[in-house]
Amino acid sequence: MYVFMSSFLLPEGMLDFFDVVRIDEEPLPQEKVYRGGILHIYLDELDNRSKEQGALIPNGFTEPTLINDFPIRDRKVVLHIRRRRWQDAEGHNVVLNVYNLATKGTRYSEEFAAFLKERLGYLPSDGTFAGVLL
Repeated sequence: MYVFMSSFLLPEGMLDFFDVVRIDEEPLPQEKVYRGGILHIYLDELDNRSKEQGALIPNGFTEPTLINDFPIRDRKVVLHIRRRRWQDAEGHNVVLNVYNLATKGTRYSEEFAAFLKERLGYLPSDGTFAGVLL
């Protein structure tokens, strides 16, 4: 049920490559314009190695990439996405697969960036939307 509900809240296809590992809510002071708080969703990349890549050795995760997504129930949403790191036989670090997680030059999910661009006619470059830090 948890995965089913997450599929409605996250960008399309996200659960094909990432697992939700934690969700936290950060309340905002009441004097802020946007009163709902911030929903932090933490995602770790799944082990999607192919058979040819089976010899790679797990080597932890990268630092998280933060991406702003559509607000949910009066809460801003920040996705914290960690990619898997691997080591090859020679001990070199390897990161597999390339995902289009954010619109180029932004920290917005592709769907949220398209919405903002259509609604505002441009993408806010300072990370704000309607005067509120996202």
